[in-house]
Amino acid sequence: MPRPYLPWLVLACLLSVAAPAGAAKHVLNHIDLKDVNAKLHGHVVDFTHNHGADLRIHSNVLGMKRDMYVYLPPGYDPRRAYPLVLYLHSAFFDEHAFIALDLLAQLDQLIVQGTFPPVIVACPDGMIGGENNWKSPHSIYLNGVYGRFEDHVLYEVVPFLHANFSIRPEPSAHALLGISAGGLGAMSIALRHRDMFGAVATLGSPLNMRYWNCLNDYRADFDPATYRWRTHYDPDEIIGIFCHGLWKTQAKTYVRPVLGDDPGVIERTIAINPADLIFLTNLQPGQLAMYVNYGTEDNFNFDAQGASFAWLAAQRGVAVTVQPVPGAQHDIAYFRANHLPAYLWLATQLAPYR
Repeated sequence: MPRPYLPWLVLACLLSVAAPAGAAKHVLNHIDLKDVNAKLHGHVVDFTHNHGADLRIHSNVLGMKRDMYVYLPPGYDPRRAYPLVLYLHSAFFDEHAFIALDLLAQLDQLIVQGTFPPVIVACPDGMIGGENNWKSPHSIYLNGVYGRFEDHVLYEVVPFLHANFSIRPEPSAHALLGISAGGLGAMSIALRHRDMFGAVATLGSPLNMRYWNCLNDYRADFDPATYRWRTHYDPDEIIGIFCHGLWKTQAKTYVRPVLGDDPGVIERTIAINPADLIFLTNLQPGQLAMYVNYGTEDNFNFDAQGASFAWLAAQRGVAVTVQPVPGAQHDIAYFRANHLPAYLWLATQLAPYR
């Protein structure tokens, strides 16, 4: 057996909560891609500058080189066409998250077992600075004050993948899998670009940035009777509480790098907020397959956001597959355990390769 490329004990200490997750970036920088590929039946193609050579793709949209990993399934044959999944990573990580732990190996094994169709998976870097630095803010893969990151994904990454790999062209063969902050981008993009994607899955993600209630309590559990749309933005509002209150995070940490902090934040939020987009895009039943997974004790209260998102979709007769995980928090244990159910759901939605 090949040696583990990232000891679980080290990760458990560094990634147990979101607060110290940034400190783990230097550990992730030392992942050996050869060790990763040794664990796979498929193969990860390197388009990064993480392993000694600069193989990044140049982005004209962003005016800089950008990293990306691409997974090819076992027996990849360019004479056949494969479905495509875009993996949008969480905050506090860059594309290294895609090859860390055993999450990719888990998908690889499902393909070998015939449980998941052979698929191409790409993970582009979502950090604004383009480096694996704990201080670098996340772009949420959306166009924002620091650049057009959504345009980079849709009009540079996706065409690059189609030009270099054999991918089925129809939307039913394209899906997004978003983790935490990446899930906000994934759901927002999928709702606004149903001509490109047929399915989207999210894990522990903020799907209703305007979640509020009549008691002015963001951290309250979702209750249809008390639900209200948020109409104001407070950059100093505490939205995440970790370590029994020893570490707290404010809204501006994640909002300011993408949406700014001027009076127009709410209007810009509405334009990208998945819950608003249910109505703004005139979503109809059957147009987009959606899967929402969250821990019921999420430290950011993303469980309330996810539950309200599904409830709002139901008002239009749109079904959302919701999978709450009782007692789970917004931590590495939750994300490690819940990629599998997301994979299994995606397997039922993607058009198979041919």
